[in-house]
Amino acid sequence: MRYPINTSNSEAIDTLIANPITGSVRVRFHKTPARIYRLKASRLEILMLLLDSSGVSLGRWVNLHCYA
Repeated sequence: MRYPINTSNSEAIDTLIANPITGSVRVRFHKTPARIYRLKASRLEILMLLLDSSGVSLGRWVNLHCYA
């Protein structure tokens, strides 16, 4: 169950796909469009992002929750 996140307003993130069941996130950045990063994040944080991603900076969210 992968859910794509709308990244039209993000300057850093090209594609963001999250799976709240497994806690996995797939990220493609604008600077490296040929590489997809597979990262882990808290399932609760992924669920909160899926419910309200409009007011969140996606680049900051990835830095805080996936690279922590």
